[in-house]
Amino acid sequence: MIYFTYNLVLTFILTIYVSYLLIRALIQKDFRTELLERMGYFHYVSSKRTIWLHAASVGEISGSIPILKKIKEEFPANDIIITTMTRSGNETAKKSFPEAKKILFFPIDHPFFLNNVIKKIKPALLLIAETELWPNLIMSCRRLKIPIIIFNGRISKKSFPRYNLFKSFFKSLLNQNILFLMQTEEDRDRILSIGAPLERTKVMGNLKFDITPSPSWEERRIEFSKLLMIDERDLILIAGSTHSGEEEVILEIYKRLKNLFPNLILILAPRHISRIAEVEEILKKKSISWIKRTSLQTNIFERNPHDVILIDTIGELMNLYSLASLAFIGGSLVPVGGHNPIEPLLFKKCVLFGPHMFNFKEISGLLIKEGGAIMVKDDKELYYQLMNLLSDETLRNQIGERGYKIIENNRGAKERIFEEIKNLLFNLSF
Repeated sequence: MIYFTYNLVLTFILTIYVSYLLIRALIQKDFRTELLERMGYFHYVSSKRTIWLHAASVGEISGSIPILKKIKEEFPANDIIITTMTRSGNETAKKSFPEAKKILFFPIDHPFFLNNVIKKIKPALLLIAETELWPNLIMSCRRLKIPIIIFNGRISKKSFPRYNLFKSFFKSLLNQNILFLMQTEEDRDRILSIGAPLERTKVMGNLKFDITPSPSWEERRIEFSKLLMIDERDLILIAGSTHSGEEEVILEIYKRLKNLFPNLILILAPRHISRIAEVEEILKKKSISWIKRTSLQTNIFERNPHDVILIDTIGELMNLYSLASLAFIGGSLVPVGGHNPIEPLLFKKCVLFGPHMFNFKEISGLLIKEGGAIMVKDDKELYYQLMNLLSDETLRNQIGERGYKIIENNRGAKERIFEEIKNLLFNLSF
C-alpha cells in the first residue's frame, strides 16, 4: 500500500511540474541534456558485463574512486556506468574516472522512466555509495534479480527518524537481494532497525579514510602557486565547501586577521558554484578585494594584489589544500553537517571546523579526541584559534602531523569493501 502511495504521489508531483520542466529544458541547453538522461533518453549498448555505480554528489564520487579504480584494474572487461544526482558530482566523475563507459544523471525514480533505463544498461551489479534508498530502483532490481551492494553505508542521526517513520515500508524494501556494507556499528544498528536482514549487513569502516592525493599533486601545487600568484612568504587560509551564513563570518574574521598578518591570503571555495554571485555581493559589502579563479591568467607571475581568491571551478579544492597554512571545513558553522576533513590532512595541514559535523561524526570525533584537528563552537572561538595558529607555525604543523597519522592508521575500508564486491562478481554468470 505504501509503495503504491509512493508512486501515486510521485506521479502527481511530476504531473504538476511537467510544464516547468519542459519550459526550462527549452530555455537551458544543459538542463535539457540532464532531463533527457533522467528520463532515460541516452544511447548505450550494453555489454552484459555492466556495473552500475550510483553516487549522489561530489563527496560520494570522491569516496568511490578508489573502489572504481580497483574494480577496473581486476575486472577490465566489465564496463562501468556512473550516475549522479548533481551537476557537480557529474563533473567530478568525468574528471576523476574517465575510464567510465558512460556518466549520466540518475533517472527519475518512477517505473515509466526507470524501467527504460534499466533495460538499456542491463546491469549485472548495482553499487550504491552511502545510502540512496530509491524504492522503484530497488524493486526493479529485485524483479530482474540484479544484486545490489550498498557500500560505505551510513544512516545519519538527522535522517534516521525519517526512515524510522516508514519502518514497515523499508522493512519490505530492504529485505531484498541487497548487501549492506556499513561504515560503523552505529550505522549497522540503524539499518538493522529499519529492516535490513542481519545476515546481509557488515561493518567495513569508512572509505573516506582511503582517499589519496593524485600522483601529480606536487606538480599541481607548484602550478597553483604560480597561477594564484602566491609568494612563499604568504600565509594561506583556505575556507573549503562553505555554505550560506558562513562566508559573512569568515570574511569578517579575515578582515580582522589581515590587520595582524598583512601577508594573509584567503582562498574561499563555496560548496556550490551557483552561489558565486551571492558570495561576490558579500565581498562587495565587506569592501574586500577579490579575484575569481577563472579570471587568473596563466602567464602572469606577479605578486597577488587581491585579498581573496574566489574558487569558481569544480574539482580543484583537494589539490589547493596543499597550499594551505590552515584549512577551515565549511558546512560546520551552520547546521549543514560539515564536509570531509580528510582532504587537507592528506597534506598534513592543520584543520579547523565548527560544531555541526554530524555528517562526519566518526571522523571528526576521532580527530578531536586524538588532537588531529580543532573544533570551534562559534565565530569568536574561530577567530582566536586562527590568530593563535597563524602566530605559531610549529603548533599548526604538529596538529597537521597528528591528523595525518590518524588518517593513515584508519585506512583499509577499500580493501574490505572490494573483497565483498569481488566475491560477488566472481559468482555472477555473465
